[in-house]
Amino acid sequence: MDPAKRNHPSLPRPIVGDLKLDNSNRLLADARRMVPGLSQSMMKRPEMFAPGAFPVFLKHGHGALVEDVDGQQYIDFISGLGANMLGHNHPDVVEPIRKHLEEGVLHSLPTPVELTAAQAVLDLIPGAEMVRFFKTGADATSSAVRLARYITGKERIITVGYNGWHDHFMFDTPGVPAALTGLTMRMPLFTEPDEAALLSSIAQHGKELAVVLLSVPYNRVLSREFFKALRATCTAHGVLLVLDEVVTGFRLALGGAQEYFGVEADFVCLSKSIAAGMPLSAIAGSARHLSKLTELQVSTTFGGELLSLAVCEAVLKGYRKSGFIEHIASLGRRLREGVNAKAEKLGSSLRVVGYDAIPFFLFDKNPPEHAKKMQPFQAGMAHRGVLLRRDVNFICAAHTAEQIEYTIEMAGEVMQSLLAPSANAA
Repeated sequence: MDPAKRNHPSLPRPIVGDLKLDNSNRLLADARRMVPGLSQSMMKRPEMFAPGAFPVFLKHGHGALVEDVDGQQYIDFISGLGANMLGHNHPDVVEPIRKHLEEGVLHSLPTPVELTAAQAVLDLIPGAEMVRFFKTGADATSSAVRLARYITGKERIITVGYNGWHDHFMFDTPGVPAALTGLTMRMPLFTEPDEAALLSSIAQHGKELAVVLLSVPYNRVLSREFFKALRATCTAHGVLLVLDEVVTGFRLALGGAQEYFGVEADFVCLSKSIAAGMPLSAIAGSARHLSKLTELQVSTTFGGELLSLAVCEAVLKGYRKSGFIEHIASLGRRLREGVNAKAEKLGSSLRVVGYDAIPFFLFDKNPPEHAKKMQPFQAGMAHRGVLLRRDVNFICAAHTAEQIEYTIEMAGEVMQSLLAPSANAA
């Protein structure tokens, strides 16, 4: 796209010459000295993108545009790892914080907003009668595992997808007691044959299984028929079905994956979009199950922090009246169709797959090969003012049709530039 034509207010300023990274690199040197892993999330580390050709530190954002510490603008599809559902600096986030800030941040006893936020969650989540708030997705999924073990009297669990960094999920990583290895079965759902394998494992180990904790894969769209079979198999063997909706909650549908797939979970775990970027998570389900949390040692000081709860109440009410589910799905669909059409025409292996609101960029089904091909693509897109993750990306309510069309056009430019050397060599 001719930079002179890029005058729409929702598009980033043109980046002239090489990407400027002086301030990012200076802060990166400080981070190497002071912060283990350079960032609070391993998904934000420079190696997850295109080191040396991608910004490392962002300064601020508005809507779907962000600006790095060197003053360059980008369309943001990372979206706070999916948490910034409304985009940056949205009034439904900013105004509740301003309104409640003078009331305090954390009080010594419960506050009314704990109840109004709870009601906002219950109004949207199918089958939910009670909810408990935490701070991170891993808090919620860990409480779900403990509750499931208590309800069923069984200890083994099956996890599908990434469910957090706590010991019973990361049982095969350094620092975790080896004794936990036998309690968790980690199973994929990346291919259709994986579905039969999961159902077979539940049937085989049902007498020992407390729960199947499932976060849907993002590289393919699961069917309602699979979820119907999964629900029936879990019920038949006395295994609880818990949906990890840290990412899919309020994104696939207002009622999350339960509504989208027509499945009834025993309870669900929520985070990210529940407060549009403020630190909050929750576990929600029937009173029959959730009431048993009172019998367990599940407690957190900051679950009652006022500002995040006030934002939760505001954004969930906003989701119900804004039509944003249809908005993000239609934009994501256009992104997928547009990029895939460019790729097919150019002969690139890149395809955008998965759910419309959660576009998954895929060059190759082999992870190392995909990463090898995706890194220069990320670099090329960043130089053109578009920030992408290596695989899963996120459409937010602030994205515009103009930004999607621009991204499609830039993706075409980058694919063509990456294919040019091999074409010239031929």
